[in-house]
Order: sequence, then C-alpha cells, then structure tokens
Amino acid sequence: MKRSLVTILLALGFAGCNTAQGVKKDVAIGAEKTGEALHKGGEAVGHALEKTGEAVGGALKKGGDAVQKAVE
Repeated sequence: MKRSLVTILLALGFAGCNTAQGVKKDVAIGAEKTGEALHKGGEAVGHALEKTGEAVGGALKKGGDAVQKAVE
C-alpha cells in the first residue's frame, strides 16, 4: 500500500514538473511571437509616420510656393 502511494506521488510529481516545463516553454514561445508582432507593428507605424511626414512636408512646400508667388 505504501509503495503504491509513493509511486503515485512520484508519478504526480514528475507530471507536475513536465507540466511546469511545458508552461515555461509555451510562455517563451508566446513571448517570442509577441515580440515579433510588436516589432512588425513598430515598423509599420514608423513607415506610416515617414509617409505622413513626407505628405505634410510636400503640402507645406506647396503652400510656401503659393505664398511666394502671391508676394511677387
């Protein structure tokens, strides 16, 4: 009886360790995927800001040119 109980407890202990290792592995994979997604999102935001800056710069240049012509 005692041997069976010890065997069962050891089996549960090993299963718990394997489960904890599995959770750690899953968390690491999730963190890696999250990091990749954040990196891609950051690149997309950076690209969008660059394009917006170019558009605003172009509009300001055209406005400046129009003012210059009006002054002349």
